Amino acid sequence: MKINISTIIPALCCTAQLVAASSAHVYIHDPHSQPSTESRTLEPVAARLVLAQRAGVEDYHDADLLRQEVVKAINDYGLRTHLFEADSTVKRAMFLLEGESDPAATSSLLRTYTTFELDPAPAAPASRGLFVDLAKQSMPDRYSHHSDEALYIELQSVQRQSTDGAWFHVVGSMAELESLLETMTKDETWSITILVIPPGEQTAASQGKYQWGTYSMPNTQAPLEKRQRKISEEPLTESFEPVASSKTEFAAPISINANNTSPLRGILPACFSTQSACESATRNCTGHGSCSKRYHDSTANNKGGIDCFSCSCKATKSSDGKKTTYWGGPACQKKDISIQFWLIVLFTVGMIFLVGFAVGTIMDMGSQELPSVIGAGVSGPSARK
Repeated sequence: MKINISTIIPALCCTAQLVAASSAHVYIHDPHSQPSTESRTLEPVAARLVLAQRAGVEDYHDADLLRQEVVKAINDYGLRTHLFEADSTVKRAMFLLEGESDPAATSSLLRTYTTFELDPAPAAPASRGLFVDLAKQSMPDRYSHHSDEALYIELQSVQRQSTDGAWFHVVGSMAELESLLETMTKDETWSITILVIPPGEQTAASQGKYQWGTYSMPNTQAPLEKRQRKISEEPLTESFEPVASSKTEFAAPISINANNTSPLRGILPACFSTQSACESATRNCTGHGSCSKRYHDSTANNKGGIDCFSCSCKATKSSDGKKTTYWGGPACQKKDISIQFWLIVLFTVGMIFLVGFAVGTIMDMGSQELPSVIGAGVSGPSARK
């Protein structure tokens, strides 16, 4: 039986097109220069964390932030901001485009953007749901009470609804997207993120491992099963309590964090914008100090400046009061061992000097010539006549 090559080649081409169509694409563009990153393929969870970080809502997705592949993906494709950068300098834009399997082939502008693939792509309803949830997380006061369907229709409007948070927009066509990108790139203040999903349903609802993963939502009391996510932490609310009750409410979590003896992971920033953020990130300075306001930078923000809160470390004494321990570091988690260090250094230097002096003395004694008196007493007895 002969194999018909003319039949195999079209079949291979169709297979390649189906494989390419099963992956989604994410395109990013930042106003400031950044190192060029080669395009690679990410899993849905890592891609979701990149989208959340670029939208400024990564706090709702903290359950997966410590994964190694997530950290590497955010370092490669995340939005880079300085510590005291003003909020108004960079504006975030999040776009969703459906029904495009190879957008770079039809848009020359997208070929200049940094991109990565998402393979396998979650189902189209799951991608729409994630985009809607990111909008709700970015502006909970405006969007938290909207239904997913109503908000999805509202996000199709071109006009930007608010100056707070990111701008989320569902693009209707590639021509509309290119028109928006040409206008926004001239402004040079927009951080642009585009999620392009291919046509069709790429993943069945039963294949949960190919969905976007789990994350929390503001003002949510139960998990949304249609996107296979569950709330892993207590939901956030918009209610405000009096000052007296808030101290009682947050006293227990701070005490729990202070008693947590597990080491802090990652590199802690030198400054925090609020005292509560400092206490939460440093576990109330690990029980060896307190968060206090160090200074106020009035030139860092056009809206009145930025406060710098950091840990003020205090010395602790043992139970019998005979031993005092000093602490340092951004979370007062590092013990001061300068006394032990200098004792070891001085002891080591003293031992080296003592051994060197002993060796030198022995070598000096060995290099001296023997006295002639020793040779005079070894001659034999004289012969008697």
